[in-house]
Amino acid sequence: MGAWDKGPYDNDDAAELLEDIREGELYLDELLPDAGTRYIEADQGSMIVALAHLAAGDLPEDGGIEESMISKLQTPENKDRLRQGLEAVLSGDTVSELHELWSGAGEEELLAWKAKSFIDLS
Repeated sequence: MGAWDKGPYDNDDAAELLEDIREGELYLDELLPDAGTRYIEADQGSMIVALAHLAAGDLPEDGGIEESMISKLQTPENKDRLRQGLEAVLSGDTVSELHELWSGAGEEELLAWKAKSFIDLS
C-alpha cells in the first residue's frame, strides 16, 4: 500500500474514494456493506471510515470536496448505515480486516488508529 497512516483519509483507498467524489461519482450502495455482513475487508473498511468522516462534516484539509458533493451521505438513513459500518470496522479482528492489520502493529498503534477513525454520527 502506498499511503498507509492513521487518519481517515491517509490511505490509498480513501484517496481513490475522494478522487471519485471530486469527479461526481459516489455510489453508496456499492461502498457500504449490507446489513448482516460478517467480515469487512480492509479496502471497504478504509472507505467506511472516510465516508463516516465526510458524513459528519470532517472534510479533508487538502480541499476539493464541497458540502454539495456529499449531501447524500448526510441523510439520517445513510448516517445510520455509516455508524453501523464504522462500529463494525472498529470492533475487532473477527469482523474487520482493517482492525486486524492495525492490531498487528501493536496496541499503541491500534488505539491511535481507533481514536483517529472514530467520529460521532448522531
